[in-house]
Amino acid sequence: MLLAAGMLRLSQLHTDSGYLAFVSGPFLAGIGMGLSSSTRTTAIVDSLGPDSQGAASTMNDTTREVGSAIGTAIRGTVFAGQYRSALPHSRARLPTEAAESVRHSSAGGLEVATPMGAEVAFADDVGRAFTTAFTDAMPVVGVALVVTPQRARRSPAMCPGLATDHCRRLGHRAALHSSRP
Repeated sequence: MLLAAGMLRLSQLHTDSGYLAFVSGPFLAGIGMGLSSSTRTTAIVDSLGPDSQGAASTMNDTTREVGSAIGTAIRGTVFAGQYRSALPHSRARLPTEAAESVRHSSAGGLEVATPMGAEVAFADDVGRAFTTAFTDAMPVVGVALVVTPQRARRSPAMCPGLATDHCRRLGHRAALHSSRP
């Protein structure tokens, strides 16, 4: 929940937010990850016998890495779409190569805006487009962080083939009840 709260905090940023407002989101997210990661790994590994703990650890690491990759892809997709739609219409007056650079990344947008000097408003517009895209992408991540674990906890098929005591330690009562004769 702290990780989701950190993403929610990041979704509330605006172009005038200071450093403290920005750093509070990753700080909350870091605390959430730190508190849950080792606890979750221990619960997963300890739920199985010594001969299966290596496989459990590997599966835990693999799912965490795949989840991170998928989450980054989703966040990046939402960000890119929102950034492009929030770009200023004045970019149409730019040379084609410069306009494409602005469209492809906020860093490219700022690079194009810097030599323009008098066009400070354009740089501000690119910054606003970046902030809008960033704050629009964070709630998507926050919702996924809250919904995904809830769905996993409710799955009655979490313990097929595991001994009853392992299932009980994991807290999967639904699986225990469905496996009784």
